Amino acid sequence: MNSHRTLVAALAIALLACGNQTPAKHAASRPTPTPTPTWPAPAMLQVENSPDAHPHSGLQNADLIFEYLTEGGITRFTVVFFDPKGSQKVGPDRSARLAALRLVQSYHGVLFYSGASDYVQGKIWDSKVPNLTDSSDGGRYFARDSSRVAPHNLFTTPDQLAQGVQKSGARITYTRPTPGEPTATGTAVTKFAFDQTFFQHVAYSYDAGAKTYAYAGETDAANGNQPIRITNVVLIRVAHHGAGYTEDVRGEQGIDFDLQGQGKSEVYTRGQKFDATWDLSQPDQPLRILGADGHDFPLPQGLTWIHLVDPDLPVSAG
Repeated sequence: MNSHRTLVAALAIALLACGNQTPAKHAASRPTPTPTPTWPAPAMLQVENSPDAHPHSGLQNADLIFEYLTEGGITRFTVVFFDPKGSQKVGPDRSARLAALRLVQSYHGVLFYSGASDYVQGKIWDSKVPNLTDSSDGGRYFARDSSRVAPHNLFTTPDQLAQGVQKSGARITYTRPTPGEPTATGTAVTKFAFDQTFFQHVAYSYDAGAKTYAYAGETDAANGNQPIRITNVVLIRVAHHGAGYTEDVRGEQGIDFDLQGQGKSEVYTRGQKFDATWDLSQPDQPLRILGADGHDFPLPQGLTWIHLVDPDLPVSAG
């Protein structure tokens, strides 16, 4: 009788112990967290726009081109390639500016450039943004064109940019807005012009057949010096100010832009003008263009040229 009771007690303890364990099948069935999708970071290249820089080369295949004031009334481009491919020359390539650093931080891109002022170079190093210069890795990302006069003869290719992005290991987790056609109706505008600086006059004309704009004076040497075809033109009305440091050898003061928060914008696409709002409420996220309804404005597929202009800049249109 005692042996029977002992056996029952032992079985009860064993069952209790088993009941306190998590079944193996439950542990094996725990879902594996889905990794956040990532893509290679965009290549963001500094291209000069002084008179000696023309004709430009390789800009037609870019995704975005930001144009902004630098010292002395000239403008500079930050050219964005999300998926650079090809062997055509792109440039001429020059030094970095504070505006470029702000844009690289927003798009989480890799900055490609040739030199910078001591102040801007220090900011680049402090920010730890991925960056590659004409001397990085033995100069493999740039080359001089002996047929053009230095220093306006430094070029790269989309393939070299892609190699640099891959070497950097930089990745992005944001998704770019899906291209689309405007759902609203804008004001018909086939020509418009403005003075971006006292030195840089900008004029656009619309080709209804090609559904693109021509930027007067802008051709692409990599495409037989054909006019660059621009699908969307965006004006970002934003204040700028002297940044209190020396930018170049002539002693010109550096410039910075108030690229944060929101401001007025205009979008020119499909032969129409649309009033919009630019949004950098989150400076560490890409620029958003909002329509009158407060939603992201759909931009058709193609090259988008973005001008940073003064808030009260007059634009003549017809």
